[in-house]
Amino acid sequence: MGSEVPERKVREPFSQTMKDNPVSDEQRQKELWHLLDLLEIEYKKTATLHQLISSVSEPMTLAWKRRDAKSELALKGMLLILEYCLSHVFDGHEVFEVFVTSLGYNTVIFWKHCAGYVFDSDLGRGTKFRDSLLFSLTLYDVNTGKNRLRELYAAVPGIRKSLLGVNAKQFGERYHHLQKKLARFGSHTSLCSVSSDSEAEEGFNVRSGNHSESEGEEDSKKPRSGLATPHFQQRVINVSNAPPVSLKREKTGDWEIKQGSGGLVACVDPVMSKDHENLWLANLGMNINDKKQKKRGSVVSTSESLSIPSTNTLGLPLIKQTIAEVFFHVLADDDMDAPKNEKQKKAREEMSLLGVLNNYNRGNYKLNPVVVQEDDYNVYYGGISNGLLWPALHNLPEYIVSEYNDEKQLRAHWCAYVRVNYQFAIDAVRNSRPQDFIWIHDYHLMLVGMIMQSLDQHLEVGFFLHIPFQPPGEFFSKYSTVGFAVLRGLLRFTKVGFQTHRDRTKYIELVQHYLGTAKIVYDNKMDIYSVTNEGWTCSLGVFPVSIKNDDFLKFVDLPETIKLKQDIRKKVMGENPPADGRFFFSVERFDYTKGIMEKLQAYQRYFVKHPDRIGKDVLYQIAVTNRRSVDTYRVYQDECIDLAETINQTFKDPNNPLWKPLVFQTDGMQRSELVAAYLAMDIGVVTPKKDGMNLVAKEMLVCNPKAGLVLSTGAGSEIQFTTAGLYLEKGERNYHRIANVFDADAYCDAFYAAALEPEDVRAEHGKRLHEFIMANDIERWSSAFLDPSWTHEVIRPTQIDTLDDFFSLMMKTRNVRRQIVGRVLKGIPIRSHFAISLRNAKESLEQICKPGTHTAEFKSAADSSEMAHFEIDNEARMRTMWNNSSM
Repeated sequence: MGSEVPERKVREPFSQTMKDNPVSDEQRQKELWHLLDLLEIEYKKTATLHQLISSVSEPMTLAWKRRDAKSELALKGMLLILEYCLSHVFDGHEVFEVFVTSLGYNTVIFWKHCAGYVFDSDLGRGTKFRDSLLFSLTLYDVNTGKNRLRELYAAVPGIRKSLLGVNAKQFGERYHHLQKKLARFGSHTSLCSVSSDSEAEEGFNVRSGNHSESEGEEDSKKPRSGLATPHFQQRVINVSNAPPVSLKREKTGDWEIKQGSGGLVACVDPVMSKDHENLWLANLGMNINDKKQKKRGSVVSTSESLSIPSTNTLGLPLIKQTIAEVFFHVLADDDMDAPKNEKQKKAREEMSLLGVLNNYNRGNYKLNPVVVQEDDYNVYYGGISNGLLWPALHNLPEYIVSEYNDEKQLRAHWCAYVRVNYQFAIDAVRNSRPQDFIWIHDYHLMLVGMIMQSLDQHLEVGFFLHIPFQPPGEFFSKYSTVGFAVLRGLLRFTKVGFQTHRDRTKYIELVQHYLGTAKIVYDNKMDIYSVTNEGWTCSLGVFPVSIKNDDFLKFVDLPETIKLKQDIRKKVMGENPPADGRFFFSVERFDYTKGIMEKLQAYQRYFVKHPDRIGKDVLYQIAVTNRRSVDTYRVYQDECIDLAETINQTFKDPNNPLWKPLVFQTDGMQRSELVAAYLAMDIGVVTPKKDGMNLVAKEMLVCNPKAGLVLSTGAGSEIQFTTAGLYLEKGERNYHRIANVFDADAYCDAFYAAALEPEDVRAEHGKRLHEFIMANDIERWSSAFLDPSWTHEVIRPTQIDTLDDFFSLMMKTRNVRRQIVGRVLKGIPIRSHFAISLRNAKESLEQICKPGTHTAEFKSAADSSEMAHFEIDNEARMRTMWNNSSM
């Protein structure tokens, strides 16, 4: 503690403008020393500013709570600490966490005191402390499982709308809706003359004569109530890390945009394409790089420079551009004057990119880019997402990057992951309407639901995990900062879909073990779990993803495909292959999860154990190289290639010197070539160690129903096939199952059984698999997930036996009606699950009515023979009125 108190005035918190030089850490430290001396709080002058704040936050808060003569000084000190934390949003999160924790039960009172300072600084001095506060509290809640953000909302009414720009968003939505009306009515009409009244709108359409007959028919089918305009229709907002397109900048400065054809695009595109108002939010690979502009300790500001990142700090690559079938090319405006300076040049470049996106949006659903800090994105994608979450959720802890053994490094990278999830979440909230369904995808964005619900708890947010969920035990001990946040984060979505029952079961087990207060309810009729934790309820379902069959079947009968099939078979099997020779085919990314090394080891063992197959069988392995910049991937890939060469050198046929047991290829194929390879093969091999659904197995059998299949239990498709009865332990087996890819003997025996299987039997099995896949295509998957009837928000059909059962159902319908009235009074559209709930309730009541009447009959109590009667005419009329209003 200092020996004397300097006589000087303490600087007012949040008084620095954006144009001023930022307050240095040294200056802040001296200011805190001065206040601590005045408050007679002990401290160490040798401590760093972080250490100083961490050590004095609690005593300073206690001094403020005493409400004595020095409370004002303590409050000023707390505001200076908050100013420091919000100015160091990237590196001050640990200090902020200590500071907020020290507030205890006084957070609401403190936020009331500090809100004015924060707002005045932002509005009067051009700072961005409100955004920093919003993110800092979000990060705090994610890491601690608390809900301090809700306390901020309670302390300052209206701050949530201000932070999220709700009023501006509503104005923009209404203005956009009026513009669409004008475009339909004619340009000569003013905005003021466009009435929201349905009759006036209909009358104007008749007078204008600008609409076609088909448009009139379509409009006649639409409801004419005030809430039934296109502005209020439900949209799907799809949020993913990878975009449905890839962007490329040419040397000329022009932008090229290609329609993607990746797995996620194939899954979601049919849903998104149904309505041009649907919105896709994704990172396009262009992020803010402000290393040159950003000073340490300054509030993060948006940089004007956009650049495409290459690799991250761990050497892991960023978004891989997808192969495209549709190609767009938008030229720069050649007739524009040459830019006169760098600022004008940058503005023109950004407009050129915006022009490309606008052109794309005209003929598709809307695509909005999510732009984040480049350094954060590199760590988020290559570090936490693919260096930790990917191997951990596949239960392959040996591939977790060693850097995360350092708790400090792990926490720093985790905060970058949260920051990127936060940016996706806040973009989704700001672009959404109350009636929209927001659909989040995959392990990159597992916290988006938690963050979105903290920002706006009235949103309906779903999540689908495209990879397995099989984390090892150390995920919740060694990497507990990440593990527990992920476990809690998934429960903040409205509904969550897993690929397999195995993955959902694992998640439920972990919730039971680590979240002891969570309430878990299972509905065996719907096969749905509902989990309630910390006041939030989430529905958990299983939805095995599939393929868009037509994307493959359209190539099958083409003459060029048939010709290519013959060429591929001749290339692999030779000119005159043995009649009993078998063409094995396998294709996947060159990833350690795909089990390529184990497959090659089993194939090597195959010829040792079954030498009669030498000279007959060939395995055509395509392993598309990726992530060569990462040591673990590069070493794994090189070892596999070396083993492939060893196999070809070891096994030879003296009677056929041109025969090779293995064709190993690291380049990918276009879809037309891939379909031809599927048609050429005799047996498909899909044997990952751990995988999501692995759609390759489905692609193979859709294209070639006469083919055999070797399939490991690591593939989600195998679990789906088993659940559907296509592989029975005692009964029919329509494919050859690998239970343990590390058991080379059992593995090679499956190869042998597949090779010796009669062609007619193989074709019969393939036909059954083909029919199952055809009946469960991608549209069925997306429709099932989006169906509102399976969530916890819906009243299920109920068996009413007693008066208690009756009143329980009536309470549920009362809650639904209250929600309906509340939304109508607020001008918010009514969700479709309300109609499903009331219909189920009505049908449940009708089941206990006497035949031909509306008189319900049930026991007054479970142990009583006395019968109660109730007229449900009012309920029936209510249901009829609801049907009419929702049509």
